Amino acid sequence: MKKIVSLVVFVAALVWTWNVIHTNEAIGFETHAGIQTKLAELIKATLSAKKPNAKDLRIDKLWTESMTDNKVRAVFAYKFSEAGEAGENLEQIIEGEAILHREPTEDKTDKWTLQSVKTTNDIVVFSEGSTVTPDTPSEAPATTPAATPAPTEHDQH
Repeated sequence: MKKIVSLVVFVAALVWTWNVIHTNEAIGFETHAGIQTKLAELIKATLSAKKPNAKDLRIDKLWTESMTDNKVRAVFAYKFSEAGEAGENLEQIIEGEAILHREPTEDKTDKWTLQSVKTTNDIVVFSEGSTVTPDTPSEAPATTPAATPAPTEHDQH
């Protein structure tokens, strides 16, 4: 009886692994690579339009994952440098994610549309430190009356 159960379990596992290996994904590797390339171009174009003085753009992280057959989540992180108000060089790091949706087309090509983009973390790194000093007070600090010591047990006798 154990041999029959073992054989059935083995055959079921074999059939399952065969199906896992030989099934085609709804969103293939080439599609993910294309989406990542287009997102990198979109990040560069948007940064150039919104911050023309930005330089040294570097995309540190950009990956995609399938959520459903028609929806992809993209996670990204990029950094760039720009001059601050006082002339110092600032490095900004922006992390976020985007949701893309596949729209049906008549010619069997994939058309992906951005549904939403949100940044989850914006970091500014100052390359040079700034000195912060408090303002000089315009009035002398108010004096407080001297505190009277509390009576001790010895004083109460």
